[in-house]
Amino acid sequence: MRLFSLDTSFSFLNFSVIEDGKVVLCHYVDNDRKTLEHLPLELRRYGIEPETFDAYAVSLGVGYATSLRIGITFLKTLAYLQKKPIVGYENLKLMCLYTPRIEEKVCALKVSSSVFYRECKGKSAGDIGKGELPEDKTIISLKGQGLGGIELEFFPFSLYGGLWAYERLKEGYAGDNPFSLEPIYLRPGV
Repeated sequence: MRLFSLDTSFSFLNFSVIEDGKVVLCHYVDNDRKTLEHLPLELRRYGIEPETFDAYAVSLGVGYATSLRIGITFLKTLAYLQKKPIVGYENLKLMCLYTPRIEEKVCALKVSSSVFYRECKGKSAGDIGKGELPEDKTIISLKGQGLGGIELEFFPFSLYGGLWAYERLKEGYAGDNPFSLEPIYLRPGV
């Protein structure tokens, strides 16, 4: 099975190709271009034709709402038109599952001026929290977000999301309903 995974949760673009459970490509670019501008350019640059894949995985957030909507809409439209499975993933949960083996930790991401986090114990992740970080656990965040603790230079959400989705599909999961995939909104609408 060939799976294409896309993360557009922040100002960078990150996509991965998974073939039979192995990572064939993991691409990351942060070049100050808008997602609508650089997604088609980067796909062409690498000869990626998403419609030729067997399945898709896409980040639902947390992150910037506009760029998330672009990535989600792009892949769920392909999944619907091509009648192929799609699996949505959440980046804080992936950080809980795939970061260093610290028993109790808090994975956190800063989106604009808000901080979102999940408290993690082993392989389980609590609900998404917003605001002040708990002080009694190790904080894991991305470098440059100013959250302290262990700062990861890079965390390839599309890679881990693709592997996670691949395993779910391999176990028999039919995929998410494309119409139900929406960005994770963590504040009330206006």
